[in-house]
Amino acid sequence: ARQPYFREEFSSKRLIIEPLPKTRVRFLERRLKNLKLYLWSKRELTSTFQIKRKAQFSGWGLFWRDRVARVLRWAGVTEEKISGWEIALFHSRKISRLYDRYSPDAVLFTKLFSTNIHLVKEAKRRGIKTICFLEAWDNLSSKGPLSVIPDTILVWNEFMKREAIEYHAFPQDRIHVVGIPQFDIYHEPAKFLSREQFFARHGLDCKLKLITYAVAAGEIAPEEPEVIEQLYQAMMSGRIETPAQILVRLHPQTRGKYLEAFQRFKNRPRITVQQAGRVAKIQDGWDPSWDDMIRLGETMYHSNVVLNVASTISLDAIAFDTPVVGVGFEGGERRDYMESYRRYYDYTHMNRIVKSGGLRVVRSFEEMIKAVNAYLVDPSLDAAGREKVRREQFYRLDGQSAKRAARAILSEMGLSLDGISDERTLADERINLDNSSFSC
Repeated sequence: ARQPYFREEFSSKRLIIEPLPKTRVRFLERRLKNLKLYLWSKRELTSTFQIKRKAQFSGWGLFWRDRVARVLRWAGVTEEKISGWEIALFHSRKISRLYDRYSPDAVLFTKLFSTNIHLVKEAKRRGIKTICFLEAWDNLSSKGPLSVIPDTILVWNEFMKREAIEYHAFPQDRIHVVGIPQFDIYHEPAKFLSREQFFARHGLDCKLKLITYAVAAGEIAPEEPEVIEQLYQAMMSGRIETPAQILVRLHPQTRGKYLEAFQRFKNRPRITVQQAGRVAKIQDGWDPSWDDMIRLGETMYHSNVVLNVASTISLDAIAFDTPVVGVGFEGGERRDYMESYRRYYDYTHMNRIVKSGGLRVVRSFEEMIKAVNAYLVDPSLDAAGREKVRREQFYRLDGQSAKRAARAILSEMGLSLDGISDERTLADERINLDNSSFSC
């Protein structure tokens, strides 16, 4: 919030930017959060949590956590009760002073699982309306119980709405389905750079097909440099039968020693490395500018096939009907299931697009080469599956999701866009409500 670029980018007469006071998760707060997680996990509601628990804990670890949950249930303790205790016990003078200064009518937040939740706890303590716009499609199925129960939730699609109801017992009439605002810029790809301009910008050859490999966070898929190396060697040796080139798009969290592993691809023919965008001192280390967002859209639009390990980038590619290959092997020896990339595709949110047929998962190097060759020859393969993904996951790809979100938020406050004279300004301003700023 103190960065000059941030203040300049979001400057407005109707916008105040305040640095978020630093707070800590204290001992009792952490213990209550753990108890709530034990209760929620014991029900094994999602395949994501079933897999994560088995991968993370030993048999004994699962046993005692489930025993604690059983005792809590017997005593009549629920996740909702624990949430109430958390609110009752919470207090922060720093945050309280912000509320005293601005007296907000509502608090909008997107992160359910970070320290900015302290802002929301103070709002709940004061009886101020809380509205959560869930930032990602996996939050409800993979992050555990709601850290704070908001008054209203905004979600991308009907799947997320059902998850809120089924997994979190959230009231149906307090959920708004609005679509994916960050995909609004994908509605008019005609505004992107042409293929010739895009290829020239990245030093690519317009005569060759483009294979894009979107790198995951280092902790998720550390062997990706080896997978890309295998793909590159296959391309250069002619095993990729259609003349092609590779663009490696790094993840925002690709840094340090992991970043060094990709230096090998510099100055090689027919391969280039693309940075994700503007680096910033926020939770995920990335604060994309408008140009960064456009560049991502152009990359997905002009790619002939996109490869990744169980990433949301699959949705970005499918938005443009670009074929997607899900990498489900580590490049070397085959690992046990709980240590392999294969398990990611059984996660609740990923498994839906796998089953839809919109994402082709490959379990070996040979399968990867076969899939890439097939898509480069015939990009219409699995188009019906990708269309199903767009229909189910995007709600509407019409460029109006941000406006629907604005209408939903204002309606919760008894307002509407119709009464605001400068609607264009409200639609065009891009306000980043992350863990680095507090906005009223």
